[in-house]
Amino acid sequence: MDNIFIILAFAIPLLTIFLIIMIYSYTKNMRYYKKTINTLSLEGVQLLDKNKNKDKITNENWLTKKLQYAGFTRKGSDFIFIFICIAFGLLASFFIYFIAKSKVIFIFTLLIFATFPLLVLNFIIKSRQEEFNINLKEIIDKVTSMMKSGVGFEQALKKSVMTCKSKLTKDIFGIYINEKAILGEDKCFEKMFKIIESKELRIFYLTMSIGRQSGGKFSNTLEKLRKTLNDQGEIKNEITSSTREIKVGTYMIIGLVFITYYMMNSALNNSLNAHFFGSDVGKIQMFFIIVWVAFGIFINSLLSKIK
Repeated sequence: MDNIFIILAFAIPLLTIFLIIMIYSYTKNMRYYKKTINTLSLEGVQLLDKNKNKDKITNENWLTKKLQYAGFTRKGSDFIFIFICIAFGLLASFFIYFIAKSKVIFIFTLLIFATFPLLVLNFIIKSRQEEFNINLKEIIDKVTSMMKSGVGFEQALKKSVMTCKSKLTKDIFGIYINEKAILGEDKCFEKMFKIIESKELRIFYLTMSIGRQSGGKFSNTLEKLRKTLNDQGEIKNEITSSTREIKVGTYMIIGLVFITYYMMNSALNNSLNAHFFGSDVGKIQMFFIIVWVAFGIFINSLLSKIK
C-alpha cells in the first residue's frame, strides 16, 4: 500500500506536468495557425510590417486602393473617376428622361447609372487578378522545377519571369527583380501588393519568408505551395461549373417572363404596351419592374458566388 502511494505521489505530478506541457504546446500551435490564417486576410501592405506601415495604410482611401489595383496609379485618379461617375450618370439619366418624361425615373436612373463605372472598375480588377494568378502559378511551377535541378531561387525566378507571356506579371515581378538590391525584399513586395489584389501573391510572400527561416529545402516548400494552388484551381473550376447552372436557370425564368408578356400583350390587343409604354404611370411601373428584376439577378449572383 505504501509502495502504491509512493508511486502515485511521483506519477501524478509528472502526469500533471506532462498534461500542462501538452496543453501549452497545443495552444501555442493553434495560436500560430490562427495568426497565419488571419494574416492572409489582411491587406497586402499589412503583411510586411503592421506597425511601420500603419500611417501609410490609413492615409489611402478605399477608392484610391481600387484604382491602384486596376492599374490607375497617377495622382488625382480618384477625382477623375468620381467625375466620370457623375457625368455618366447624368448623361444616361437625361437620355432616359427624354423618353420617359418622369422626374422620379430621372433621379433613380442617376443613382443607378452613376455606379456603372464602379462595376467596370471591379471587372478590370478581377481581370488583372485572374491574369496575374494564372501566370503566378506558372512561375511557381518553373521555379520549383529549376530549383530541384540545382538552380538558385533568385536565378530561377528571373528566368521564369523573363519567359512569362503576361506583360502585367512581368511588370509586377520586375519590381522585385530590379529593385530588391536597393529597396530590399519587404519594400518590393509592399509596392507589388499596392498594384495587384492577389491572395496568391500574399501566400507566395509568406511561403518565401517562412521557407527561408524554417530551414530545410526551400524547393520542397514551393512544391507544397504549387500543389496547394493547383488543388485550389481545380476546386474553383468545380464551383464555377455548379454555380453556372443556377445562373442559367435564373436567365431562363426571365426569358419566360418576356415570352409570357408578349403572349398576353398579343391576346389583349396590344393593351399592355399601351399601358406600360403609352402612359406616364405605366412607364414608371415598367421602370421599377425592370429595376426589381435586375436587383433579383444581382442578389442571385451574390448568393451563388463562393470565395
